[in-house]
Amino acid sequence: MIGFRRRYFHKSVANVSVSAVAVVCAFVLVSAAHGEDARPAADVPPASVQPPPSPPSQQGGFIDTLGRWLNEGADRFKSNMQNAQETLDKLGNQARETTRDATAAVVGLPNARVVEAREPCVAAQNGAPDCQAAAVTLCRGQGFASGKSLDTRTEQKCKSGRFLLEGRAPTSSDCPAQIFVTRAMCQ
Repeated sequence: MIGFRRRYFHKSVANVSVSAVAVVCAFVLVSAAHGEDARPAADVPPASVQPPPSPPSQQGGFIDTLGRWLNEGADRFKSNMQNAQETLDKLGNQARETTRDATAAVVGLPNARVVEAREPCVAAQNGAPDCQAAAVTLCRGQGFASGKSLDTRTEQKCKSGRFLLEGRAPTSSDCPAQIFVTRAMCQ
């Protein structure tokens, strides 16, 4: 038993010694810090102006990353929708102004009327379709003196269905394109 007490005594002394060293170190650190504060203001170097440290970035898990991604996507979508609405508003205003101007021009024409019919555009001397002549013909057929083409339609007229039996696509010689005037401004 005597040996046991000795070991216990030695352990107690060792614990007290470690505790004493820790207290002395803490005292030295506190006194050194207190000594720096006690220096005169002339000895203290001027502190440089530094911005406050930024908050630590949050490196969250998958759920946090997904949430941020969804929020950014929603903000971007909202911004794009607002830009699209502004663009549509501008286009609507332009269309209204254009329609108003066109209506004023049509009303200003004496004895003018928009006629809807179907008149084929004939080939001009250079081979291009002459839709102006077709518009004049269309308007004269309605009792007007002249006219201008407003709308045309292009159609393919196939001469035969032989290409279908042969299982191939039609060529321009099988189905030539024809252009028709469908609306004209007649006077």
